[in-house]
Formats: sequence, C-alpha cells, structure tokens
Amino acid sequence: MQPLIELQDLTHAYTDAENNQVLALQKLNLQIEQGEFLAVIGANGCGKSTLAKHLNALLLPTGGKCLVNGMDTQDESHLWDIRQTVGMVFQNPDNQIVAAVVEEDVAFGLENIGVPHAEIRPRVETALKAVDMSAYALHAPHLLSGGQKQRVAIAGVVALEPRCIVMDEPTAMLDPLGRKEIMATVKKLQREKQITFVYITHYMNEAMQADRVIVMDHGQIVMQGKPAEVFSRVAELQTLHLEAPLAATVAADLRHAGLSLPRDIITNEELAAALCR
Repeated sequence: MQPLIELQDLTHAYTDAENNQVLALQKLNLQIEQGEFLAVIGANGCGKSTLAKHLNALLLPTGGKCLVNGMDTQDESHLWDIRQTVGMVFQNPDNQIVAAVVEEDVAFGLENIGVPHAEIRPRVETALKAVDMSAYALHAPHLLSGGQKQRVAIAGVVALEPRCIVMDEPTAMLDPLGRKEIMATVKKLQREKQITFVYITHYMNEAMQADRVIVMDHGQIVMQGKPAEVFSRVAELQTLHLEAPLAATVAADLRHAGLSLPRDIITNEELAAALCR
C-alpha cells in the first residue's frame, strides 16, 4: 500500500543573516504509514521543526520530494487537499485559539473552509468528545489550564477530519499533568480514529510511547526503530546530546559492570522485572 507520507531525498536549504547557505534537511528518506504514531527527537537545531513544516507544505523542498497521499507538495494544485490531509498543532495553544468560547473556536476552521452550517455542530461536538472536552464547550478558553487549551487546539484540527496530525512540541509549555493529558489524547485519537501522528518532542518518556522513533542530527535521520531499539542505544544518544530513559541508562551501566541483562530495557518496570529474575 502507498504510505500516507513519503519523503524522497528531501532537502531544505536557506540563506542565513550572513548570506551563507545552510542545509536544514539533507536528503531525508522516510515513509509514514496510515495510523502510525511516529515520534521525532533530536537536539535543538537538528531540523525537527523544519521537517514538520514540510509535511503540510508550509515549507517546500529545495531538493527531493515530499509526497502526501501521493500528492507532491510542490504542486500548487494539490495544496488545499494536502492541508486537509495533514493538520498542524503547535507549541503554544494560545497562538491557535481565536474565539472567546471553546465551541466557537473549534468551529472556526470549519466555517473558514465552507463546511455547511448543518454539519458544523455535529463535527464540533464529535471533536470535543474525542479530546474529552465536551464539558467545557461553553467555557472561555483563557480560563482553561494549559493542557485543556492544547486539547481545544487539537479538537479544532480533529474537527477538520485530517488523516494526519503533526504536533510540534505540543507539551513544551505544559506541566507534567498537562503533558499526560496530551499524550492520553494522542493515543486515544490514534486508537479510535486511526489518525496518524507525527509527534516532535524533547521529552523521551513521550517518545517512548510511540510506535516508531526517528532521531535527527544536523538535518539527517541518524537512528530509527521501535522505542526499545532506539532508547537502548544509550551511548549513541548521549553523543547526540540526548538523554536516554533512566532505566535504559541504569541497565547499560549494570551490563558494563558485568550483569547479564536484556538489551531492550527502557522502562522502570522492565528493569525491575529483569533484576528480580
């Protein structure tokens, strides 16, 4: 089957303030399947956000291709369809919330794309229910917590019924409870609506919950695989200035000290079970 998103030697170059050409992305090759939860990690400046903006044509390649459901993002005739296929949620929910009432904010995008009025309310109600915010439909967004605001922003995208949602560090401004709420929302939407998620994060415990993780460095994909495959490579992550999960680090230290432990330990529960055996 055709992947939902496919990158073919995707390259992005720009000119900096000193008139030097900078390669933000260098010949990326990647396939993202429908319904997949893909986490993207890497140190600051590695190209994560630049990649995110290519997935719904906010940026266009300077080399190679980005295909969304078979459509080339450089083909202007497909721009509308591409942006209906891939929605975006950014770091600061206040930048995406525009109305004074939650349900009106969720309806805003639907009105903008000309959805018939009779369809708007059912889609708003479905979207709010999907992110567990139905009880706040008539609330003012500015009175909500950070996690609740972000869930309203997600509902606004879900109402548009995209096949994929790209989330660029959506929990960076949230406290631990807010981060937990967003992760639960992502997993629920993936499970119940088969929405594809491309999830950019600095939090390794969030990336550990993905189906697949890619690690970026200097505009390139340097590692990818299931979370256990990636996060068990403690020494390599450290050279990339990334912090491996504590359980993976402890397990690596214990193996180095001579203890026989499985190579794929990344959670506290897995470490405890291995030590008890």
